[in-house]
Amino acid sequence: MIDEPSLRQRWIGTRLAALRHDAGLSLQQASDAAERSTASLSRIENGLVSLRPRDLRPLLDAYGVTEGDLRETLIAVAGEIQAERRGWWVEHDDDLSPSYRDLLRLESTATHIRTYETTVLPGLLQHEDYARAAVRATGADDLSEDDLDHFVAIRKQRQHILTCEENPVAFHAVLHEAALHEHLGKPAVLPAQAEHLRNLCELPNVNVQLLPLAAGAHPALTGAFTVLSMSHLDFAHVELMTSDVYVEDPVGVQRYRDAFQTLTERALPPDESAPAIADKITMTAESTPRAAR
Repeated sequence: MIDEPSLRQRWIGTRLAALRHDAGLSLQQASDAAERSTASLSRIENGLVSLRPRDLRPLLDAYGVTEGDLRETLIAVAGEIQAERRGWWVEHDDDLSPSYRDLLRLESTATHIRTYETTVLPGLLQHEDYARAAVRATGADDLSEDDLDHFVAIRKQRQHILTCEENPVAFHAVLHEAALHEHLGKPAVLPAQAEHLRNLCELPNVNVQLLPLAAGAHPALTGAFTVLSMSHLDFAHVELMTSDVYVEDPVGVQRYRDAFQTLTERALPPDESAPAIADKITMTAESTPRAAR
């Protein structure tokens, strides 16, 4: 298993390094105060080693971190990092990129996910046949059927956060109408996706809105994004063709939250969106080019 430091592990290391500098302590002074070796503290600050919450407290004491919210956040995140080592994705670690593992880890502990998509439906809403077609369309023609089966199995496992009985994530998606006009896979794929989406929209924790083509300019013209909110921490996620970007700066994340709020205000309300989305997907399926049949 590949033991790559997680996004939260790197996040807490950076914060601890900043707190040490703010306290005016050298690495040696901080190590002495917390009764740790300088090598160990350096690895922690570089995100290479995680700390259990009980081991974090002496460091926070040494740095004079007594402010309740900050201390509570750091200790809570340290606990979440420990939980990351026990997630369902661990058995797939050797097959996943570090950035994708970070997404799975964040989704699993998120209390609220807000996503805006422009060209395809969000992965958490995709029917398995739609997911296969989407992967094929992005240039993954060299994938074997076994590779595709594995990809789809992981995607379906991700989707359990929507349907689990205990604390399902609050999921809110805004879909640009352009995403509903993509011809993906064989003609049967889109009707199956429409039915799958209709069922998900009936869940009380799933909220989907359609942004019509006529909605005009908006703050998210730069493209798709997702904001993942945990109990003590928020990240914005942007998927690129060859990598992923995670925004962790609070000011930067707030810009994405504000943009999403604007999108919800310009999109159709949920009760109008669900049938409109299903109808448009069905119309796209019925107009599938002959060459794709």
